Amino acid sequence: MDGLDLQFMIDILPDMLLAAWVTVKLSVLTIIFSVALGVVLASWKLLGGKLAGGLIQAFVEFTRGVPQLVQISIIYFALPRVGLTLDEFWTGVTALTFVGAGYAVEIIRGAVDSLDKGQRENALALGLSEMQALFLVLYPQAVRRVLPPLTNELANVIKASALLSVISVNELTKVANDLIFEYFVVIEVLIELTVLYIVIIGSLLWVSRILEKRTRA
Repeated sequence: MDGLDLQFMIDILPDMLLAAWVTVKLSVLTIIFSVALGVVLASWKLLGGKLAGGLIQAFVEFTRGVPQLVQISIIYFALPRVGLTLDEFWTGVTALTFVGAGYAVEIIRGAVDSLDKGQRENALALGLSEMQALFLVLYPQAVRRVLPPLTNELANVIKASALLSVISVNELTKVANDLIFEYFVVIEVLIELTVLYIVIIGSLLWVSRILEKRTRA
């Protein structure tokens, strides 16, 4: 640790913490919206016909096949063209939500498909509709199988929030880069940047482990 400018690290900490708070807000909103949209699209794919399945699969292939930076740029420049003008923060949330939902759809669908087929048949035999069987019987059982892979993908989406610096969202990476260019100090900034990302991603993993234990119980 010799040679580090500790006073500089202390001085920039408020700016870094403020940027970390922006990243936390981005992350929380992205997780909520990604999971919600993923459930809607996965349900549509599971219950809809071939057309619905094909459209959703095309969306999944797009989000998985196109670099995240390109997706962010498309949404940033395309939304105003269709009359929807958002500030940089909400543009970032929208972009990351679509990225996260693309992964969530297949994780949720795969978890439901891995369940015993008799579960669905028994639910229908009891008089439940297809949608009731999905939400009341299949989804509750699929939660335990969904959590680990979904958490990993959402963690990757949160790390992708660093790309939002290209559209001037004042998240961690942008603020860190601004500090480096302003003061020409690299290592101290990168150390704080790394620690704060570890805290944010670690918190997500910690919450996920708690949820996994509860679903097992």
